[in-house]
Amino acid sequence: MTVIADLRVPPAEFVLAHSLHSVDDAQVEVERVAATDEDHVTPYFWVTAGDLDAFDDALREDGTARDPSLLERNDHERLYRVDWHAPDHGIVSAIANSLATLLTASAADEWHVRLLFPDDEALSTFHDHAQRCDLTFDVDRLYRPDDPGEFEQYGLTADQREALLAVLRAGYFDVPRGSTLAAVAAELDISDTALSTRLRRAHANLIRATIARGEGQGDLKSVNTHG
Repeated sequence: MTVIADLRVPPAEFVLAHSLHSVDDAQVEVERVAATDEDHVTPYFWVTAGDLDAFDDALREDGTARDPSLLERNDHERLYRVDWHAPDHGIVSAIANSLATLLTASAADEWHVRLLFPDDEALSTFHDHAQRCDLTFDVDRLYRPDDPGEFEQYGLTADQREALLAVLRAGYFDVPRGSTLAAVAAELDISDTALSTRLRRAHANLIRATIARGEGQGDLKSVNTHG
């Protein structure tokens, strides 16, 4: 039976430590991950930051991100594709060694990572690898989904779910509104732009995973479970 783990991982044991350290307010959300083979993992990720040019410079000096390509850009965010070159002793190697699947990943000061393990043996393999390499991370949640689709959480990342719940609790959806995006963003300690972007992606994912499911999938973008 599958097992899901929600982890908080230091950037030094995952990827983009240099980039995140260089730009204090940078936030990264992995859009999707393509694995061409066991040695090459290519993530696509969005970045929001006060100084996106500074992040771009740091990314091109980051030893864990080879051949970065800027795919989309606007005043508030950028979409990149890179080849991950993660430390052999880090979380990426533990994931590959245990045949786990990276479902979601986002970062500011630390990475929030959701992993899907195909069975208990894979989880044990991951645990043993982590112990051998003295990895340090926190496990926020470890569970088995009762429903095969539950782990996707309607295509939401942990940060997107947090944002939706925060604006709901604050009364942002009430008429009249009980709060503003700026107030909720301050509560979450993120920028207005980052919160707005997170909500926009969360709404799109919810629609695709619910009322748009089965409605002409060929005309819809794939559900973004990683961004």
